[in-house]
Amino acid sequence: MNLANVIGSLWATQKHHSFTGMKFCIIQPMDQNRKPFGNPLIAVDPENRCGLNETIFYVDGGDAMVVREGHAMPSDATIVGIVDALSTDHKS
Repeated sequence: MNLANVIGSLWATQKHHSFTGMKFCIIQPMDQNRKPFGNPLIAVDPENRCGLNETIFYVDGGDAMVVREGHAMPSDATIVGIVDALSTDHKS
């Protein structure tokens, strides 16, 4: 799983039928210091719960295609949770 920050949303009038009722978010991946890392991504939010500036965790690659049993979708990044709190002993 990976950490990211929600930086926007995307509206699509035409999309694959497996995304019906799901929201798309623009996310900025973060490194272990919570600094922006790499390029922003479009991720599907299957539960429609994420809001702007929330810290989330997401899966990518093959894991992003199946987040519900029996429901496959053509996704490269899928949001699987919202971070309530984050604690680390990492020293910079």
